[in-house]
Formats: sequence, C-alpha cells, structure tokens
Amino acid sequence: MINEQELNEVREHIEELLDGHEVLQLESLDLDSLDAAPGQYTAVYAEFLWAQLGREKQDKFLKQLRDKVGKDVLLVLMGEDYVDGESFPVARTDQHGNTYEFQKDDDGNRFEVMKNYPSDSWLRKRLGIAAREIKVLRSEYYWVVTSRLK
Repeated sequence: MINEQELNEVREHIEELLDGHEVLQLESLDLDSLDAAPGQYTAVYAEFLWAQLGREKQDKFLKQLRDKVGKDVLLVLMGEDYVDGESFPVARTDQHGNTYEFQKDDDGNRFEVMKNYPSDSWLRKRLGIAAREIKVLRSEYYWVVTSRLK
C-alpha cells in the first residue's frame, strides 16, 4: 500500500528536517557491517525498516546504533500506518507482539511478512531507552518519528 502523493509530502518534510545535516541513510537493519564512527554523522534516517525489526530486537538495535554514530545525533524513522481496507490484513501476532501479513509475489505465491504498525506510545517507550526529544508525526498512510540519541 503506497499513497504516492502523501509519500512525496512526507519525504519533503523529512528532507526539511535533515537539511544541513550529514546524514547516514540506513538501507539495512544489519549494523554489524555499518561503517560509521561517532561524530561522522549528525543525523540517521531509516525508511520502512522499523516495521521489519522484531520488537524483541529494537532495544539492542538502538543501543548499537548509538554506539556506532554517537550521542546527540538526530534519528528520523519513517514507516507505514495500518489503513483499514487498504493494508494487508494482519494474519497473526507472535509471542513478542510482532504482527505478520500474508502477501503475494508476482507469481501469485503467498508468503508471510513481519509488518509492525507501532502506536505513538510504543514508539516513545521503545525509543526512550536510547533517545530523547521524541516527536511523532502521523498522516493517514505514514508516520515519522524524530528523536536525539542520548
């Protein structure tokens, strides 16, 4: 589910937030191979990755990210909101609270995908372990959270 117009508006807002920063854009959740040092970047941006990070791994991920890039770095995360009638239905929830959807590939084969839709309170609680100044912005289809690593 992608709403192109809203996605473009959200990305424009994020560009404004990141203007003037030396930005590390995360393409993967694998921080072990990340080549970054404290002080090298003033901001970190990740788009659509948080939904695929198991709730049981989020604290470790945030601590590892802070260790890699240092304190006071602006963290900007963007993800999709669940939209009734447009998002894939949640198929199951595991023991950690992660939710999964069934999706289909181009050949019509059905497969399961972890897709978490965090609430504002969950984002604040989770990020509060490693960050401060947490702000959540929601549109109909997307959410953006900003914070400073502590």
